Amino acid sequence: MISKDTHKVIKRKLFARIVRYFFRGLLISIPLVATGAIILWLFKTVDNLLGKDHLPGIGILIILSGILIVGMIGSSYIVKPFIDWFDDWLERTPGIKFLYSSVKDIMEAFVGEKKKFSSPVLVEMGAKDIYKIGFITQKDLKSLGMEGFSAVYFPKSYGFVGDLYIVSNASIKPLDANPTNVFKMIVSGGVTGVDEQDA
Repeated sequence: MISKDTHKVIKRKLFARIVRYFFRGLLISIPLVATGAIILWLFKTVDNLLGKDHLPGIGILIILSGILIVGMIGSSYIVKPFIDWFDDWLERTPGIKFLYSSVKDIMEAFVGEKKKFSSPVLVEMGAKDIYKIGFITQKDLKSLGMEGFSAVYFPKSYGFVGDLYIVSNASIKPLDANPTNVFKMIVSGGVTGVDEQDA
């Protein structure tokens, strides 16, 4: 027979777990739903602007072409200084600065010229011969008074969130593998192998 106190503890733990799962679900689903909604809204908006007498899905081609053209124009030597100036202005504007710089940093980490997820590493965890795969995002942490340490980002499986750890350089082993394939392997929970993607 379970005592009253034990029953209360079990109920409290169960409630805490349900709340934790709920918030975890919010963290996973809201970004996915928001991203999907924005993409769908863009496609519908472009399709509506074109009217009913056009091929379905032409809006997708227009958006992709538009992004490509913006990239080409933004890479030209004439326009680049103006874009850099505008970029700098946005990063100094109160209110906009935090949102803009955060989104920009995340995008640059994946596809920018200063890719951050380009150095996959193995980090030995507490137990012997147990490793976690991560990416060095900053090698020099002297500004934090942590000489000999690196910032290592560990993506989580089945999601695009992760954890940042400060790790001693002595515990880091570089991985000689394609960073994109390593990232896919982590996100897939190890289902997608690095060799499979190179094939």
